[in-house]
Amino acid sequence: MKKKILIDATTVTSQIDGLSHYIINLIKYLPEESFGTFDYTVVINKGLERKALTDLFADTRIHVIEAKVASIGPRRDWDMFWFLRKHKKNFDLIHITSSNYPMFLKGGICTIHDITFKKYFDSPKFTFNLAPLYMDWVVKAALRNAKAIITVSRSTKNELVNTYQLNEKMSSKIHPVWHGGWEHLVHEKESDVEICTEGRVMDGNYLLYVGTNRKHKNISNLLRAFKLALPNIPKTKKLSIIGSEKYLKQEDLQVVNEINQQATRVIFTGYLSQACVDLYFENADAFVFPSLAEGFGLGVLEAFYYNIPLLCSNITSIPEIAGEAALYFDPHKPENIADAIVKYYADPQLSNTLKLAGQERLKLYSWKKNADETVAFYKCCLSD
Repeated sequence: MKKKILIDATTVTSQIDGLSHYIINLIKYLPEESFGTFDYTVVINKGLERKALTDLFADTRIHVIEAKVASIGPRRDWDMFWFLRKHKKNFDLIHITSSNYPMFLKGGICTIHDITFKKYFDSPKFTFNLAPLYMDWVVKAALRNAKAIITVSRSTKNELVNTYQLNEKMSSKIHPVWHGGWEHLVHEKESDVEICTEGRVMDGNYLLYVGTNRKHKNISNLLRAFKLALPNIPKTKKLSIIGSEKYLKQEDLQVVNEINQQATRVIFTGYLSQACVDLYFENADAFVFPSLAEGFGLGVLEAFYYNIPLLCSNITSIPEIAGEAALYFDPHKPENIADAIVKYYADPQLSNTLKLAGQERLKLYSWKKNADETVAFYKCCLSD
């Protein structure tokens, strides 16, 4: 008799984000042969509008349950309590695909993507540090109650072990499974019939940064580094930032104003369609990834996919994922980031070297490989 697997997709949203990509591609690339062993059911939020996910349900072998479940917070635990009270008995294994593992669920699998909140939690929606305390409590419950834990990198596993001082028995149930991170970009480009109409895409002559203004994304040090690098790089070079300056700190805005005093060298694009994002990547001199904390770092693979050189942080999971295919810097030191930028532009051969290395490195990753390893993990857990 087939074993019944429940895959939690209640944290998939209508917006583009890394967690949703992970869940959607796990389902999309479930190994064909595994359908002879497992019956798969996916639980989604009622009323979800996400075509990339719902298109998968044309495969009638994948069963779907719609439920109203909050994506995060105490309300999620309450919603999952009632959902699992009704449905848990129908499944042999439950995979909670986000770090928001229900506190009362025993014997499931949890994917922990990162514990960035332990060092960098700066959401204005929460006060008094209640949110990071709650998230810490959730992760501890997952480590204690889940049958097994998947992490998206060895770095994240090591961080869990060290942060929570896990003994050998606890650490042995944590298994790294790398993300894929690029096949969805192929799909998006093939399905994107739009043309880029927002703003002007420059024909080269810029470093590219993509990201939010959250503290761990480290835009502050990037801006300061670019200012330091300016006297030593060609005057045609700019820094293009896909995002808005709306939430920049006042001191960061001051740095931007100082840089742009004589000529516009830092450009914020605002929101862009995927067609425009593609063009900005394809025409960039290089991609700069100065993050202070990443569970995996999909931006690394995006640079490889678009075949542009990568300049990036030398900490957390990023060196694990990028390998020898990057020019590294210490993200805590603006002068070190600046040195990397200057070095990149000073060496005409470096661009091609990094591109070739990135193309080779990209071969190590795919969502298909991620799904294959995850399903093999299901089999291992059910055989215990």
